[in-house]
Amino acid sequence: AKLRLYTSGATLIVECVCGTPFAAAASGGVLTLSAISQGTAGASGTVTNASLYKADGTTLVVSGMTVGTSGSNVNLSSTLISTGDNVAISSATISEGNA
Repeated sequence: AKLRLYTSGATLIVECVCGTPFAAAASGGVLTLSAISQGTAGASGTVTNASLYKADGTTLVVSGMTVGTSGSNVNLSSTLISTGDNVAISSATISEGNA
């Protein structure tokens, strides 16, 4: 699977590849993704949302995931990213209904 991070203006900043296995079994309606590979930013901006695609890169699985430094669906050390930065996801979760 591929996790793509976007700005509020829908500019793709970085794509990271999800690990295998994708995740352990959900607990309490929350699926916690396994380790995600670092991605290299292809653009600069402040990331605010993420979308999850199948490995084919075209089939959208989940959109509208929140991005932040803590308490979001996708967490990383900084949401301000510059072109060429190596971007590491510290954690990612999907809630039932993505609520």
